[in-house]
Amino acid sequence: MVAVTSGQAPARGPYGVSSPEVLTLVEDYLSETAGRAHHRLGDVLGVALTTAVAGGDPMTTGSSTERAAKIDQTQYAIGLGPCLLALSGAGELYVPDLASDPRWGDYGPAAAELGARSCISVPVTDGDERVIGVLKVYSAAVDGLDATQRDTARRVALAMAGSLGLASALMATSSELQDRIEAMDARRTIDLATGVLMGRLGLSADAAFEALRRESQNANVKLREVAAGLLSVTSPDGDGKDAADASGSNARAPFSRRGDVPVAGR
Repeated sequence: MVAVTSGQAPARGPYGVSSPEVLTLVEDYLSETAGRAHHRLGDVLGVALTTAVAGGDPMTTGSSTERAAKIDQTQYAIGLGPCLLALSGAGELYVPDLASDPRWGDYGPAAAELGARSCISVPVTDGDERVIGVLKVYSAAVDGLDATQRDTARRVALAMAGSLGLASALMATSSELQDRIEAMDARRTIDLATGVLMGRLGLSADAAFEALRRESQNANVKLREVAAGLLSVTSPDGDGKDAADASGSNARAPFSRRGDVPVAGR
């Protein structure tokens, strides 16, 4: 899930819901889709859907059972498996015996240990034949998916191409929106910290920003973190006394070393 920046209200998207809420709605819808597919397939261990937005990491965006989602997560962690291969464009893959198939390294035995003895991974493609997701069906039996079930999986994947494409677009938009929110929040934090240094030390805006940048390099932390640290230790009355001094802590506050703070006017 995309995290909302702490301390601010979730941004509202084009559909009147926040960025995290968009992802929740998409996941709920795709989980319902996986559940309906599970019902059509009959006696299977679980059905799951994998997507990767804009070349990002693969993620399970819908599953009919917790077991199916856990098997997916195991594959992602290992970095090798039929779902990931199908997602890369290798086409449909049916694995009748996961535990004994050497192609998947540690994943096969790990999946079997979780109860999946066989599986099929069917790519879901858009109108341009680009792979936008993978439908997985897991069975608890070796060679446990018969020809009818495998054909049903293919038809389900074909039917859900439009809805998964829309879901992927919503997720990409939501992720981009959240990235912009975080970038704006970082800029605001840096601007506020720059203003604090200008007021306390009589620096120009350029000199204050340079002081922040130098502290970021010296401490080997991100500029935003340096700015947030300065704001967190600045007392409300603006006397420059930091929270670490007030609490008696030995924690180092930004610009607490002699020589870190530039001389006013430089």
